[in-house]
Amino acid sequence: MRSAPARRDALRLLAASLAMSATPAAAIPQRPAEPPLTFGVFPFLPALEIGRRFGPVSSALAEMLGRPVALQTKTDFEAFRRFLLDGRYDLAFLHPFLYADAASAQDYRPLGRIREDLAAFIVARKEERCASFRDLCGRVLALPPKLSGVAQLAFHELEEQRLLGPGDVQVEYHRTKSSCIHAVISGSAAACALPGFVLSQLKAFAPIELEPKFQTRAVPGLLLAAHGRLGEPMLDQLRDLVIGLERVPAGQSLLAGFGWTGFVPAPPAQYDITHLRGLVGG
Repeated sequence: MRSAPARRDALRLLAASLAMSATPAAAIPQRPAEPPLTFGVFPFLPALEIGRRFGPVSSALAEMLGRPVALQTKTDFEAFRRFLLDGRYDLAFLHPFLYADAASAQDYRPLGRIREDLAAFIVARKEERCASFRDLCGRVLALPPKLSGVAQLAFHELEEQRLLGPGDVQVEYHRTKSSCIHAVISGSAAACALPGFVLSQLKAFAPIELEPKFQTRAVPGLLLAAHGRLGEPMLDQLRDLVIGLERVPAGQSLLAGFGWTGFVPAPPAQYDITHLRGLVGG
């Protein structure tokens, strides 16, 4: 049996250990949490649809990086481009012409690109005889927003073929791809320009039959980029993660939803503005 002094010493030790365990966590020095990486997706879909499709990829990247990733977009291309040129996004998913703009203003680096090239498909009613832009002279071509990749591809080719003057192809810009399609359905436009991943949705407009008639020249596909401020170690890690997205459920779902087959390396020279203009003849 313990003596009274021994019992008092034991009680003191117990009280001291309880006091230490009750010390508030805030009093213990901790490493400050890293701010989330901002992940901007260009507004080629409605914001809710971007959240549905890219949210799982954002979460997967956060888990693999061990750091929060905040998915963001804008309601229009102009606002997204301003944020991009200001360097507000750490990561960005964008089309080649937006990347060229961003890389000229900020230290953005390509991480990986969609394997499929980007082209503008000219879609019209099935009964329309339309094999080239010349067949649209004197008629309306509906285009998505002016800063969209598809609109720029179509415009550059029209410009190269000198088909933008009076009596030539009349270009009308629309806020969305859906409104471009509806312009053709309503008869206010003879044709519209769309990206390849939309073509599988044309059957939804039955009984009106729409089909692609021809396409523009292609440029390297949509890409993921990151700002150089993240540092070379993280950029290298991100390149590996992006190329490996096709092995991750979230990446597989994203690719399957658009009919894409995977990500491949994206050499910076492929996205140089001079190279892009040479491909489209602009």
